[in-house]
Amino acid sequence: MRATITAIGGADPAHAWTRYENVGLWSTWSPQIQEVIAARPRIEPGLTGLVVGPLGVRVPFEVLTVDPEAMQWSWHVRFGPVHATLDHVIRTAPGGCTTELVIDAPAFAVIGYRPVAAVALRRLVQRDL
Repeated sequence: MRATITAIGGADPAHAWTRYENVGLWSTWSPQIQEVIAARPRIEPGLTGLVVGPLGVRVPFEVLTVDPEAMQWSWHVRFGPVHATLDHVIRTAPGGCTTELVIDAPAFAVIGYRPVAAVALRRLVQRDL
């Protein structure tokens, strides 16, 4: 199942992009992320690592594509037998920016993740955290 989640906020687009680009910042805007363990501090194609979530659950990931000029990136995550591809983009908007996430995963995973992702995306594009 594919679903699109969007959020609009007052953050400068470049600032919101920095929040995506630097994996050490993910836990500041995404409440479901406790920590990110990766060999490098910034997203780039081929970067692999673990997202540590609630109760210490570790979810392996691989960054597939990154286009800093277009402020777009995609990654693949796996939780047991469940695989998901997540495509992200930030766009300039009046007074700030918008962000869009397209998630492709089994329906139950998309339905369960959608409300959590919506909260995180709203925080991502906030002017101040």
